[in-house]
Amino acid sequence: MRKILITSNTSWFVYNFFRSAIVEFMRDGNKVFVLAPKDDYTQYLIDLGCIYRKIKICRSGINPHKEYQTLRRMYRVQRNVKPDVLLNFTPKVIIYSTIVAKFFHIPVVNSIAGLGSIFTEGGVKSMLGKLLLRLTQPMADHIIFQNPDDWEIYIKAKLVKKENSSLVHGIGINLKNFKAHASPDDGVVRFVLVARMLKNKGVVDFVHAAEKVEEHYEIRRLAGFDVPLYEFSLLGFVDEENPQGIPLARLLKWDNQTVVNYLGETNDVYGIVKEQDCVVLPSFYREGIPQCLIEACAMAKPIITTDNVGCRETVVHNESGYIVNPQSVLELKEAMIKMIELTHQSRLNLGRNGRKKATRDFCHLKVSRHYLSIIEKVSPHPH
Repeated sequence: MRKILITSNTSWFVYNFFRSAIVEFMRDGNKVFVLAPKDDYTQYLIDLGCIYRKIKICRSGINPHKEYQTLRRMYRVQRNVKPDVLLNFTPKVIIYSTIVAKFFHIPVVNSIAGLGSIFTEGGVKSMLGKLLLRLTQPMADHIIFQNPDDWEIYIKAKLVKKENSSLVHGIGINLKNFKAHASPDDGVVRFVLVARMLKNKGVVDFVHAAEKVEEHYEIRRLAGFDVPLYEFSLLGFVDEENPQGIPLARLLKWDNQTVVNYLGETNDVYGIVKEQDCVVLPSFYREGIPQCLIEACAMAKPIITTDNVGCRETVVHNESGYIVNPQSVLELKEAMIKMIELTHQSRLNLGRNGRKKATRDFCHLKVSRHYLSIIEKVSPHPH
C-alpha cells in the first residue's frame, strides 16, 4: 500500500477530471489524500474515500503573504502525511509542491493538463511563472503530459528529459458511466458548449457564431424557404476570479436577448449532454485534452472544435466531427450550419466514430494503469 497525496488548486478539478483514476488507485490498495481548497466538490471526494486536507490557494494573484501561507500549508501537510508519492496538478501547485517535496525527499509526479495562462499570456506573472517552471520541473521525478505539443515544448525548453516523462490521452473516462446515447430524432438540432465560462474557452465565439446561424436562417425564412429547428446552450460554472472569466450578468443577458440559453452548472453532465446533437468547444486556451470533448466522444456525440492544442486530438475531421480555426466565428458558423443540414442518421454516424476513438484512446483504465506504473517506478519501496 502506498500513500498518494494529490494536490490541486480546486477540489472541483480533482473530482471532475481524476475521480475514475482515484477509484482505481484505491482498488489497487492505495490510500489517497487530497490537498486542495474547499469547494462544492470537496464532500464528493470525501464520499469517494479520499482523505481530505484543506489549503487556501490564490489562483490568480501573487500576494507575497498569501503565497507564503500556501507554501507553509503544503509543508505542514507533506510533513504530517508523509506520502510515498506526490501527484500534482495545475501550474502554481506544480511549482510550489515540487519545491516543498524536496525538503522531505518525496518522489514527485507532475501532470501537465495544458500549459495555461503562463504560456498564453504576457506580463510579469507569465515571465515569473516560466522562470519558476524552469527552476522546479527538473526536480520532478516524472512529468506526465496529455498532448504531444506540450511535451515537445517542455523538452525543447529543457524543463524535462524525455526519459523522465511520458504521454497519456487526457485524464481518462469511465466508459461505463458515459455510455453512447442517441439524441432524439425530433427535428431539432441541439448544440451545447460544456466548459468553464471563460473567454479563451471560446464562449464568446460560440455566442457570436450562433447569432450568425440565426441570421443565416432568418434570411432564408424571409425568402420563403422552410428552415430547420435548432437550439444553442452553454453549460458550465462561472469563474469570475479568473481573468478570462465571463460575468454571470453577461451570461444571463445572452440567455434573455440571444438565441443562446445559459443552463448554469450541473453535477449531471451526462443527463444534459445525452440529449444534445453536437458538442462544441471553440477553445483557444492551451488545453491538455478537454474532458468535455472526451466525454462527448464517449457519449457518441459529434464534435465541433478548433485546430488547437489538445482539442484536435479528440476529433477526426469529417469522420467524428469538424475542426475549425481558433477564433474564426465565420468557420464556426459554417460548421454549425453543416451539422444542422446533415440528416439525423449522419450525425449519429459521426458520433459512433467518436465513441470508437474514446474506446481506443480515452478509457480511464489505460490512464490509471499508466499513472500507477509511473508511481511504482518512482516509489518502488512504500513505507
